[in-house]
Amino acid sequence: MIDINLSPYTGEQQALDRRRRMAEALQQQAMSPIEMPTMPGVAISPYAGLAKLLQGYIAGKNLSRADEEQKAYETSSQEDIARLLRNIGQYETVPGQVITPGKEAIYEPSVPIQENLDRKQELVNLIAPDPTNAARAAIGYNLMRPEDRERITNLPSMTEGRDIPAVAEERGPSRQVPYLSTELLDPTKPNAMKTGTGRMMLAQVLMQQEAQKQAAAQAELAASRQIHTLNPEQTAGRFVNGQFVPLVTGKPKELTDYQNYQLQIQNNANAIAAANAQDKSGLTVNPEALQINPKIKGVPPLAKKTNRIDVKTKKPIYIFNGEEYIED
Repeated sequence: MIDINLSPYTGEQQALDRRRRMAEALQQQAMSPIEMPTMPGVAISPYAGLAKLLQGYIAGKNLSRADEEQKAYETSSQEDIARLLRNIGQYETVPGQVITPGKEAIYEPSVPIQENLDRKQELVNLIAPDPTNAARAAIGYNLMRPEDRERITNLPSMTEGRDIPAVAEERGPSRQVPYLSTELLDPTKPNAMKTGTGRMMLAQVLMQQEAQKQAAAQAELAASRQIHTLNPEQTAGRFVNGQFVPLVTGKPKELTDYQNYQLQIQNNANAIAAANAQDKSGLTVNPEALQINPKIKGVPPLAKKTNRIDVKTKKPIYIFNGEEYIED
């Protein structure tokens, strides 16, 4: 983890310290005695004392200004630090990009429909034709159906004015981004840190967060490459995004007689426990469910051989934990 340097000594602080040293040097010079002339016949200027007073006055003003600047810088640094600590781990909502710009409401005025005006004028020319084309115009007018003449007469001459409503802009989905970002390091931005101390601390916090992200990504990558096995004979795989992805699907071995025998014991114990829990309702356990083969095939490693022989298989009988076994 990266350590955050809380030292306020930045370029701004260096400039404040330099101005303070210059004011102190001027004050020290004003407090020193007036140098006496060493050459014979040279008198002390009557303005030498006034110059000392002026030096002292200017030095005092500069020291006061340095104190005020130092207080203002410390106040701004504390505000930046408080703002930084207050917003660590905080997010802000950034609106999505504009997909369709919005439009303001407007009124669309009526305008002439030139095509309809031309059609009406043609009909007027047929009704009151030019004398030079009177015969042809009369033929054209008589050939036109009455409904067509009425339709042309009723064509609108102007469009209707209408109010076009406003259209809201369409944006993409908003997103959550960390409040602390590199944008706060740019002094030209309006929301940037005010002082070099704040910018320096912000830079170190951002580097720390980036280091944590890289460490988390590396840990996730390592976990995704790790092979997990469910059991020696079954499936092996990796976890990707919280989901188990099998790489090799194994084939489980068949249970031995001894393992089957242990399952029988467990099943019988479960049946007896269920019967005891529900005996008030009259539940009974089937006696066949409690029958166990007294001679199980497969001999446990710690079983002891007896002097007896199984009648059916003619094989020696072994005993382990009070149970008898015979060889496969």
